[in-house]
Amino acid sequence: MLAVLSITFPIFAVIAVGYLVVRIGPLTSQTMKALGDFTMLVTLPCALFSALASRNFSEVVNLNYLLTLAVAGLATQGAMALIVRLTGTGPKRRALAVLGSATPNTAFLGFPIFLMIIPDHAAAIVAMNLLIENIILTPLGLTLLGRAAAEDGAPVSRLRLIRSIFLSVIRRPLIIGLLAGFAVVLLGITPPSEIMRFTGMLGQAASPVALVVIGGSLFGLNLRGDLSLASLITAVKLLLHPALTIAALAGLSSLGLVHLGPELTIGLILTTCLPMFAVFVLFGQEAGHEGLASLSVMLSTVLSFVTLNIALALLL
Repeated sequence: MLAVLSITFPIFAVIAVGYLVVRIGPLTSQTMKALGDFTMLVTLPCALFSALASRNFSEVVNLNYLLTLAVAGLATQGAMALIVRLTGTGPKRRALAVLGSATPNTAFLGFPIFLMIIPDHAAAIVAMNLLIENIILTPLGLTLLGRAAAEDGAPVSRLRLIRSIFLSVIRRPLIIGLLAGFAVVLLGITPPSEIMRFTGMLGQAASPVALVVIGGSLFGLNLRGDLSLASLITAVKLLLHPALTIAALAGLSSLGLVHLGPELTIGLILTTCLPMFAVFVLFGQEAGHEGLASLSVMLSTVLSFVTLNIALALLL
């Protein structure tokens, strides 16, 4: 267990530093927002591009991993949708619950953890996670949110809603960096060494800054929300999502459809033990349920220290 803590303690200690430098000073929530924007706009896209552009296609795309992650994520979202419908939860809160149930904080928290545990596969796992999250899981949740919002206001055509979600995804710098890296790999291009050093240097700042931003962003959250639903979302994300992922992996493997090596298996399971993605709070604000989203992020981030340690103790 001490070996596991030697991995997770530094990561969560940096998160704690981020919280304290905002709680005590001298930094502020606005500083964290700026650092978060810098991480999403510059350092993480550069880190992904730099890591992907130096590999071949088979190293960065594993169809077995993608299939398992997608099946597990959709199963988790389906289970959450059924649970909140049976409990009589309203449309917007139901959509938020589905959105937060299976979309992990891969970019900010997952990447630093993968770099410490499976460094040779970290970039590929993050890239594949982001593909499934941004092509399948997040758009599905946002579609439910858009339909719920349309019920409260002017109706929005399904085509316009899909177009809006697609554009919001494709314009993200993180996705642009990801797609640029994939393009280089697919075309067999070798980028100039100057470009690789430039993106590599900026990419090295991604992990520590992202962890500080996670901690700093936890301070000042609006925690006046539905604690029972936030607890349910957290439980589904941290417990049911990993359980369904293990079940999906076992089921697909028994059918001969999937075979994952040990490193990808570790990455897959650790991914599902992560809390929900940081921008979940922003989607909560847009839906008028900022407190619910903030509570969910706070609870899942804090409790993920437990789930990640347990998962690592079992996997390593």
